[in-house]
This record gives sequence, structure tokens and C-alpha cells, in this order.
Amino acid sequence: MGQPRRSRFADLFRAASPSERRRFVADLWDARGWDTTVADDFVVARRDDETTRIAVVRGGRFGVARLPPRKADVVVALDEVAPTDARVFSPGDLYDIARYGLPEERSNELFQTYFGSRLDEPADEPSRLRQAIPSIPAVLGLVVVLVVLFSFVGLPGLPPTLDTQSGPQQTPSTPATPEPTPTPEPRVVAPGVTSAGVQNASLLAAAHRDVVTNHSYEWTLGYRESIAGDETGREVEVVRVERPHVYVTETQHAGRLRAYPRPTSTEDSYADGTYRYGRRPAESDGFATRVIDPDTLNSPGRQAMRAERYVEWYLSTESSRVANTTTENGTRVYRVVGRGTDFPRSRQYDVVAVVEEGGFVRSLAVTYETRDGLGVTVWFEYDDIDETAVEPPPWVTPINGSTPVSGSALPVDVD
Repeated sequence: MGQPRRSRFADLFRAASPSERRRFVADLWDARGWDTTVADDFVVARRDDETTRIAVVRGGRFGVARLPPRKADVVVALDEVAPTDARVFSPGDLYDIARYGLPEERSNELFQTYFGSRLDEPADEPSRLRQAIPSIPAVLGLVVVLVVLFSFVGLPGLPPTLDTQSGPQQTPSTPATPEPTPTPEPRVVAPGVTSAGVQNASLLAAAHRDVVTNHSYEWTLGYRESIAGDETGREVEVVRVERPHVYVTETQHAGRLRAYPRPTSTEDSYADGTYRYGRRPAESDGFATRVIDPDTLNSPGRQAMRAERYVEWYLSTESSRVANTTTENGTRVYRVVGRGTDFPRSRQYDVVAVVEEGGFVRSLAVTYETRDGLGVTVWFEYDDIDETAVEPPPWVTPINGSTPVSGSALPVDVD
């Protein structure tokens, strides 16, 4: 019989890297209806008013049971752990949740993404030939008997002789050297991306910029900080773009944030194609107005160029790979994972991006830790493609007319 599927899953789960194990657990809880984020050594799952911290831990050294993190509500233990008030799951329990607690299509998708095969795909069984091979001692014994026998009676078909130097000599044939199997060259799957991973982040970023320039959309960006798994602050910015120079942005803040600058905007804004307004409560009107430089109106616009910059930054990793491929409405979609970066003062850097074959990056999520222990998560995603219209926000009174006022002293914005 082949290896049981449950134990095979446990072996694959143990062989994965710590960050891959945490991401798998996050996606598993997400498939069960929770909102999840990976922060430091925890998976934080939220549903309604409930928050659950999940830790994935190995056993201690030399057979000593490891004490799980005190803040963990759920512990996924690869080995025996010390007694804890947290609920403890084994890798086998995760298999049961995926197999019996999710639709078959969803569970197979998770398993294919992280381990390269379906959940119900059995391990290779040993061949009948291998099962029929006798033990090594038996083989050695048989060889000794045959050598002694042939030394006296000779080989079958030849006259018996004790003179091993006489008689016809047979020259052993030299076994042919097998031709090496050529390694297939990585094929291009998207601009700057091959089947081996991201090869040119700048090329991918430029393709993404060109795609979003020609569509309306809603773009949500998030930034989160945490210490030891506890969230200390976050910002979420929603950008609605109708055309390259017609958009509105709004950023919401919670908690206290330490790092600066951040990928989210520092102020709410609105652009109508002629003017750009920035929300500034200290101003007399509550906002500041700038004229969009007419020479930039044929450019991709502020938001597309921001996105280009972020795609290039966050996907410039030390290593990457295409973890999964699907087809949606006739479009090939690739899930790209990467790790490691030359960002200053950062470590444990992991990124996951969903990339279409034309270069459009549907979503991206980055986690890393600063050298002073601050956990950082950055993510963005697109929605309402070609279905987004923009209206002036309530805090602004737009200037009437699509032509800047003659002789206006308003500053110029290269939007």
C-alpha cells in the first residue's frame, strides 16, 4: 500500500518552511470564513467580534516538549508541546479540516497551491519488482555459493578447468553512458515573469501601469504594524479612479503607527482632470487646490505610477517562484511567491502576488519585520474594474469649469 494520505500531508506540512506553514494555516482559516493576516509568528484570524491568534510551533530539542506562546489561542503543533490552555491541532487535524470541513474543490486548490498535488492524490506505491527483491544478506549468501560452485565445475556451457588463466578471455562490454536529460528553459508567462518566477520586476511594473491606465477601478491599499503579533496601528486607503487624472482617495487610520514614510497617502485628495484638491483642515477652506500641469495630462497619472512603483519595490525579491496557475474567464492567472529583499533594516520578507498573463497584478501582500522587532504588513487589491465612477467628496467645493482661471496664482501639480 502507498503512504496514507493523512500522514503524507503531515510529512509535506513538516517539510514546508515556517512562513509557508503559517500562510497555509491562514488560507485554511480564511476558507472557513475568517479574515486572516500573518503577523510575526502568528496567524491572526478575525470573524465578527472574535479574534483568534494561531501559532505554528515545532517541538523542543532533545525530546523536551516546547512551551507554546502564551498569547496563542490555537496551537498547530508539529511535535509534542507542553500543556497549554490553547486548543492544540496536529498536522493530521489540519488534513481533516481541509478534507471534511471544506468543499472538495477548495481543499484541492489549497493543497495544489502549497504542495503541488491534489488533497486526495495518493503517494506513489512501491512497484511489484521492488517488493519482490530479497534481502541483502540472502543475496550475498547466494553469490558466495555460486562463486564456490563455479570455481570447481566451471560455468555452464564451458569445459571444467582449474586454470583460470587459460581458455578464451571475454572482454567485458563498456556500458553506454546515458544522455543527460536537458532542463527545459523557463517560459515567459507574463511581462517580466517566467515559469521560474519574477525575472524583471521593472518590466512587470511597467506592464501593470499600462493596464490600469486604460481602465477605471477601485484600489485598496493597507498598511499594518504589530509587535509580538499584537496590532499597534493600521491605515487603509481606498482609491477610486475613473480616468488617469480623475480620482478620489480616502485614508482611514487606527491606532498608532511608528514607521514613516508609508505606502498609504498622507492626505485625502480629489482630482477632476483640471484641478487637484488636497484635504487640509488647517486651511481656510479646509482644502488646498492645485492646477494639474497640462503637459502631464497624457501621462498614466498619479495612481498608476504609484502602483508601478509599489509593484517594482515589493516584487524585487532575492528568490521567487510561480506557486499556482489557474484559468479564469479565459485568462491565465499566476500566484507568485517571493522571499528575501535588499530593503534596509528588514528581515523575514515574504510576498505573494496574483498576476494575470498580461501583467496586471490583481493583488499583493507583503510581510516583513524591521530589525527593531516591528512587524509590518502591506497589501493592495483591485476591484470594480471598468465599473468605477468618481464624484466630488463632501469636503471640497470644486472650481467650476474645465479650464484653469486665467492669471490664476494657484500652484501647478504634476499629477
